[in-house]
Amino acid sequence: MGEEKEDFRRTTPSRFFTVDEANDLIPVLEQKLKECDRILIEIRAVTELTEDMEWYWGEALNDESNPDRAEYLKLEKERNLRIEKWNQAMRDIESLGVVVKNAELGLIDFYSIRDDQIIFLCWQRGEPEIRYWHTLEGGYNGRRPLE
Repeated sequence: MGEEKEDFRRTTPSRFFTVDEANDLIPVLEQKLKECDRILIEIRAVTELTEDMEWYWGEALNDESNPDRAEYLKLEKERNLRIEKWNQAMRDIESLGVVVKNAELGLIDFYSIRDDQIIFLCWQRGEPEIRYWHTLEGGYNGRRPLE
């Protein structure tokens, strides 16, 4: 889930932000990312349990008489529900008009305009304010300080 997810990236901007508008959104993003952290911890915990059962039982988990089959199916359902909760959290964040580049690292981009060019204002979780920008193709490594 830490990898960049193409299905959550916008191809066209839904809105453009000024630096002040982006900064005003940081507390909201911090809170939403904390919720994502909690969901991710839950996903990992349930996944670990299902993987342990898969390792122990192997193909025998498919046998209806397996004593752990019901628990395994319950855990799989819980994992799927949490994954959908994660996906909804990503949609909720992006509905604010931002682009989530990496939710685990808290990399968020805001479409903006600089010198008549569309750019991204770049923010990483923990930064108190927007301090960087990059071109649409530039990515994190192409971050440049705001002047």
